[in-house]
Amino acid sequence: MRVLMVDDNQDITELVYKFLTAKGVENTVTNNPREGLDLIKNENYDVVLLDIAMPEFCGRDIIAVLEKENILKDQKIIIFSAHAFTEAQINDLLEKEGVHSIMKKPIQLGKLLTVIAS
Repeated sequence: MRVLMVDDNQDITELVYKFLTAKGVENTVTNNPREGLDLIKNENYDVVLLDIAMPEFCGRDIIAVLEKENILKDQKIIIFSAHAFTEAQINDLLEKEGVHSIMKKPIQLGKLLTVIAS
């Protein structure tokens, strides 16, 4: 399984990278959302872990580009964020084909494995 993590918080990406690596999951990390978009478009990942709230170019922007280019449906995106979502915002994101689930930060690593595998 190949996982891509896109999050501007280096502490979080480092922790998740080490955890997934220890569990035998091949994973790539970027703290730059534009680089993350390029990786999604040019590589093949089984799961994309995407922070929704990043400065300048956020997870919603990445989703919008993927949707516009008709490749969102080919993804398995797990959104995670410390941002408090309304139920309507959650439903709007989950209705998009390619968005698999939403997890709240702080990430529970054991639960993350379950969500990635489902």
